[in-house]
Amino acid sequence: NGSKVVDTGPCGNRPIQDNACTVAGEPYQCVVVPGSLVLAEDQPSPREGCLGGAESWGTCDGGAFLCKAPRPLPRTRLHTVYNVQASKYFDWQVRYMHYWFRKAGQAGPITRLLSASNPDPLAASIDTYLSPPYPKLSTDSYTPYNKPFAIRHWLMNSGVRADYIVIVDPDNVFLSPTVIEASDGTVHVKLGNGRHEVVSRGRPFAQKGYMDWVAGGPFESLTRKYCPECGPRADSLAVPIVIHRLDLEAMAGEWLTITESIRADRGAWKSEWNDPNFALAWTVEMYGYIFAAARHGIKHTIGPIQGGVQEIVGFNKKLKAPMLHYSLKLEMQHGKMWHKYNVDAGSNIPDPAEASDEVTARLMRELLDARDHAPAANRTSWPFEGYFAADP
Repeated sequence: NGSKVVDTGPCGNRPIQDNACTVAGEPYQCVVVPGSLVLAEDQPSPREGCLGGAESWGTCDGGAFLCKAPRPLPRTRLHTVYNVQASKYFDWQVRYMHYWFRKAGQAGPITRLLSASNPDPLAASIDTYLSPPYPKLSTDSYTPYNKPFAIRHWLMNSGVRADYIVIVDPDNVFLSPTVIEASDGTVHVKLGNGRHEVVSRGRPFAQKGYMDWVAGGPFESLTRKYCPECGPRADSLAVPIVIHRLDLEAMAGEWLTITESIRADRGAWKSEWNDPNFALAWTVEMYGYIFAAARHGIKHTIGPIQGGVQEIVGFNKKLKAPMLHYSLKLEMQHGKMWHKYNVDAGSNIPDPAEASDEVTARLMRELLDARDHAPAANRTSWPFEGYFAADP
């Protein structure tokens, strides 16, 4: 962000502020277009509404094109987003979650932030924002880079004007309205313990994460290494997150850069950070968010693991929360097992009567309902074969 003066190109000598300027009375901005980069001045326009290399070359950085700015989206109080890649693995999760979102009556739109070079088979039926994949995956194949990269790209380029952003994962299940606008205009998060937590600018909400702040523990030592100024202000959190859009915009860039800096230092990681119970190799992006928020003085209200906003299926046994999260392998009765990584997970669903607790039983009922009423799982025509294979 910031401003610079361009000597040539359609913006003339007018300043580029936050990668935007006015061309012939129309607002334009520098946009990274999936699947295309400005590599030379004779580069053709990549799509309608974008100028070619001759206009973009001297104006935009990082291979971006100068494109017409999107019309602002309608102002809403809430907007739910999540990030995925284009794959069969995410096919049924995406379809089912959108079905559950509508069935639960959750307020506001829900948008899939798709990290891909091209639209996938779901783009025609699922509200999708196409973000370029994180550009350095060829040297570090950590795909969670895509999440902060896509969220920042969406915030900068989509025209979103929602007051509050709800960040979830594709393996969340909405059972009932979770984030609510009260009659007085305040935004509340409904918890399983009967409480309603108010969200405001500078005071977002998040579910309690798996990490605990213990003196000498891995969370404390990680914070001391990569965010020494944060200290105990670093929140132990996980999705869902409900945050004011302006707070998210302020910290989104550091969310990515902190994630990059921790990943780049892998050779110096402490052994305790690689313990399966801490699993930093996969969760770096979470700490990028935690440390970025702390650096910006953003302190979350944390919902408890028991009686919070979501039940972790396979961990929580009593159903009280308005959401589920099915990230774990589930042991059923009679030696059966279900896990989202199974290639037939979206269609071969155990009988709820075989569940060992009421939370797992509710997930099975929701999966069966979605299988029968949402678009069919795992049968979409994809341009690649593997279950996890994704468009880069």
